[in-house]
Amino acid sequence: MRYTSMALVVGLASATLALAGEGVQPQADNPPTAVAIAKGKMVKFVEEAAAYVKEVGREAALKEFSNPNGKFVRDKCELYIYAYNFKCVCLAHGATPNLVGRDLTENKDSQGMLVIQALRNTAAKDGKGFVEYRWTNPATGKETRKLGYVVKIDDSLWLGSGIYP
Repeated sequence: MRYTSMALVVGLASATLALAGEGVQPQADNPPTAVAIAKGKMVKFVEEAAAYVKEVGREAALKEFSNPNGKFVRDKCELYIYAYNFKCVCLAHGATPNLVGRDLTENKDSQGMLVIQALRNTAAKDGKGFVEYRWTNPATGKETRKLGYVVKIDDSLWLGSGIYP
């Protein structure tokens, strides 16, 4: 009788936790989506670039980030690093090198979002994070939705990358 009561208590506790949304196990047959995989790849890419700055120094890293044939421009320019100071001046850009040296403080997307300011603010406030905005895709030449991930390197530099989900 004692074991039956214990089994009943355990069963009720498990059911209560499941109903409360706790203890729910992820389904093994739900593989990650293509967007989730790309997002993870992008985060790893930006973290790799941040480590590269610490390894080789700021100037060498910025030069490599702007090299269209360098190791931080990948997948036919679908994935690249951009770097800015906290005044929103572009210091490196793997896909659009003519942005380097330009102040993009007032750069707005088609929805009116001040894109570089939003990215900068995320890096400054949280140290790293995601921002969704619209940007011209270098592969298509058309503005489309983009998810950016940024990381603060120090008080004068932040960098990021993005995917077109």
